Amino acid sequence: MKNYIPRKKEQSQIKGKLQPRYPKSKKEEAEFGSGKIDILMCKKCNAVYWYKSWHHRLEDYPELKETKNLKFVLCPVCQMIKDKKYEGEIILENIPENFKEEIKELTKNYGKRATVNDPMDRIISIEEKKVRRPTNVRKRGTSSRKEFRGLTDLRILTTENQLAQRLAKKINEIYGRQFNLSIAHSHQEDTVRIKITF
Repeated sequence: MKNYIPRKKEQSQIKGKLQPRYPKSKKEEAEFGSGKIDILMCKKCNAVYWYKSWHHRLEDYPELKETKNLKFVLCPVCQMIKDKKYEGEIILENIPENFKEEIKELTKNYGKRATVNDPMDRIISIEEKKVRRPTNVRKRGTSSRKEFRGLTDLRILTTENQLAQRLAKKINEIYGRQFNLSIAHSHQEDTVRIKITF
C-alpha cells in the first residue's frame, strides 16, 4: 500500500492555513467603518460607541476606567442626516385626507420605538410632496388634468432600509392589506424604495 500524501489544498487545511473561499462581509465595516478602540460619543444625539456598536447611554458601559479615551464625533446616523442621505424611502400615493394624519402619527411612534431598540434606526423626515407630473398609471380613468391639482404624496425617509420595509409592511397591515405595495432594492447602493398606492 502506498503512503498517502495530501495534496496542496489539503496540506494547507491540515496546517491551519485555510483561507475563506469568499472575502469577509464588508457590510458592517462599509456602513460604520472598522471597529474603534476608544469610546466615541455623538455631539448631537449623545449616542455612545463601544465594543463595535452604538448604544444609548455611557452608564451601561461595563467597568469604565479613567484611562479610557473619550472622543466626541458625529455618529453615522447624524452624519447621514447632515449629508442629506438616506437608506429607506417610502412614498405613499393617493392617500385619502382622513388617513394622512394617522399615518404621520403611526410613523413617528414607530420611529420612536425603533430608536429605543437601536440608536441607528431613525425616521429622518415625514413630508408632503406636491405631485408635479402624474404617472401614466395615475392618469388612467381620469377625465381631466384638474383632478391632479393640489394632489400630494407622503414621503418618509429612514436611516435603515430594514426599518423602511418594516414600517411599510406595518402600514399595509394596519389598513387591512388593501393597498398596492411595491419594494425596489437598488443594485448600486443599500437604498430601498417602497411605493404604497391607495
